[in-house]
Amino acid sequence: MLVAETAAPFLWTVLALPDGTLFAGSGNEGKVLRVGRDGKMSTFFDAAELEVHAIAAAPGGGLYVATSPDGKIYEVAPDGTSKTFFDPEDKYIWALAVDRTGNVFAATGDKGVIYKITPAGVGSPFYKTNTTNVVSLAVAPSGDLIAGTESPGRVFKLDASGKA
Repeated sequence: MLVAETAAPFLWTVLALPDGTLFAGSGNEGKVLRVGRDGKMSTFFDAAELEVHAIAAAPGGGLYVATSPDGKIYEVAPDGTSKTFFDPEDKYIWALAVDRTGNVFAATGDKGVIYKITPAGVGSPFYKTNTTNVVSLAVAPSGDLIAGTESPGRVFKLDASGKA
C-alpha cells in the first residue's frame, strides 16, 4: 500500500510515531515531511542544508533532525519552530539514536566519530571508530549503543562509558 508520494528524489530516513504519524527526511531539498494518519503530506521543517539523513523523537513531541553536508542537528518543536541543537565540525551526520536518559548519539563522517549529546545540547566525542563513516546507530535493550560503519564495514557494541 502506497502511503504517500513526493517529488523529492530521495527519502533518506523515516520515523513512525506511536500515533501513526510518519516523518520522512528528504534529499536535495533538506525537508522533513509529515504524513498524517489520513495520508496527507506537508512540510514540517525545511533545513538550510541539502539532505536530512536522520530523524529521532525528541522530548515533548518534537524531533531531532540531522542534516548534511556540513551537518547540524536541529531540535524541532511540534509547531515546526527550530533551533540548532548540536553543530559538530564533521561533514556528515548519518544517523541518530536516543538513549533512555535522553542523550542523543550522532553517527558522523568523514572521520567516523560518534558523538554523545546531552539533553541540553552539549556534545563531545563518545567513540572514534577509525573508519570513514558511522552510518547507523541503535540502542539495544541492554542500553548498549550499536554502531555500523563504512570503509570498512564494522559493527561496534559500546557500553554507557563508550568502551567497545
